[in-house]
Amino acid sequence: MRKTLLALLLLSTPAFAQDFFFKDGDVVVMIGDSITEQHLYSNYVEMWVVTRHPAWTLTFRNTGIGGDRSTGGNGRFKRDVLAHKPTAMTVDFGMNDGGYGGFKENTFKTYVGGLQGMAEQAKAAGIRVAWCTPQPLDNGDQGPAALTVPPYNATLEKFCEGVKATAEKNGGLYVDQFHPYLAVLDKARAGGPKYERITGGDAVHPGPPGQALMAASILKGLSFPKLVAWAVVGGESRNCKVSDVEEKDGGLSFTRLDGALPFFPPEATPINT
Repeated sequence: MRKTLLALLLLSTPAFAQDFFFKDGDVVVMIGDSITEQHLYSNYVEMWVVTRHPAWTLTFRNTGIGGDRSTGGNGRFKRDVLAHKPTAMTVDFGMNDGGYGGFKENTFKTYVGGLQGMAEQAKAAGIRVAWCTPQPLDNGDQGPAALTVPPYNATLEKFCEGVKATAEKNGGLYVDQFHPYLAVLDKARAGGPKYERITGGDAVHPGPPGQALMAASILKGLSFPKLVAWAVVGGESRNCKVSDVEEKDGGLSFTRLDGALPFFPPEATPINT
C-alpha cells in the first residue's frame, strides 16, 4: 500500500517542464529548521531535479539550522541566503514556531511576521520564493485520523494558512506539503487496527521514508515534471531518442537514449514497498 500511496502523490496531477518552479541556471537556497538541516528532503529534491534535468546547470544550498523559527530565518537572511546570490529559494519553517501546543494567536502573528520579513528581503533581491508549509507530525498513537493524533497537527494546519497568505501577499508560490503528507498518514492509519509509524526518525524529524514523502509533496507543489522518458518503437517518443530499429531473432532490436533518469532514494525504500 505504501508504494501505491507514494506513487499517487507523485503522479496525481499532470505537470510539464515549462510549469516547473526551478529553471535552468538557478542557484537555489533551501532555508529552514532542523528538519531542513538533516539534508534529507533537500538532497532528495536536488537529486530528483538533476536526474530529471541532467543538462541543466543548478546549484543547491541548504541553510537549515536546528531549533530555528521564521524570525530566526528573517534575522539571518543576509548571511544565509543573500550571501549565496540565489535566484530561487524554498522556505520551510513552522514546526518549532507553534510551540508544540495548542494554537495561540500571538505565536501565529510572530510566525507570519518572520515570514513577511523574509518575503520583503527576497523581493528586494529579486528571488523567486516557494513558501512551504510544515509537514504534520507522525507518531505511533492509535487513531483514525492523523490530524487529531497528536493535537499539535491542528496548530500546524492553522499555520499553513499563514504560509498561504504570505505567498499570496508577496507573489510567491504556496507549496502545501502538510495535506498531501497527512493524506498518506491517514490512509496508512486506516490500513489496519494497529498503526505503525511509516516515516522513520521521530514524530518531529522524519527519517528517510518520511523525508522522501516531504520531497515528493514539495515537488508536487513546484509542478515537478513527472515524465522521465516514453517511447513506442516505430511511433511517438518523448524525452528520448530511438534509433537502429531492426528485426532480430524473431523480435525487435533498437537503441534508446533517454534524456533523463528515474530516481528514488534507496534508504527510503520502507515507504516504497
